[in-house]
Amino acid sequence: METKAKKPVRIPVGAARDILTVHGQDPNYVYRWVLDDPKRPGRLQRFKDGGYEIVTDTNEVGQSTVDRGKRLGSAITRPDGSSTLVLMRILKEWYDEDQTAKAEKIDSLEQTMVADIQADGGYGEMKIGRRK
Repeated sequence: METKAKKPVRIPVGAARDILTVHGQDPNYVYRWVLDDPKRPGRLQRFKDGGYEIVTDTNEVGQSTVDRGKRLGSAITRPDGSSTLVLMRILKEWYDEDQTAKAEKIDSLEQTMVADIQADGGYGEMKIGRRK
């Protein structure tokens, strides 16, 4: 059986480039780019303390460009002006726990807003709903 060589995808000159998509992600993790800014020291450590790890896999990042994602040491990084973006990931289970905790905090805050209106003898109706 013959196998055809895969033809490279042509990207028009004026087209937007996909430079931050991470290919080959592990489905057990949630990935994000974290800004390592010299003006805000300790930011990467805050993420590490929260359960994130710096991605050192051989993931391909974005489309082929001159400044394609590079490795600094063993981390996957992208230049961002005077700062650097570092690819980090967290276990999906921990990410979901964090998102649930954030949603509960927001729900609690929204309930106090409604209670304040009712306590002030306000009238009318206030609806709080989630965007979909």
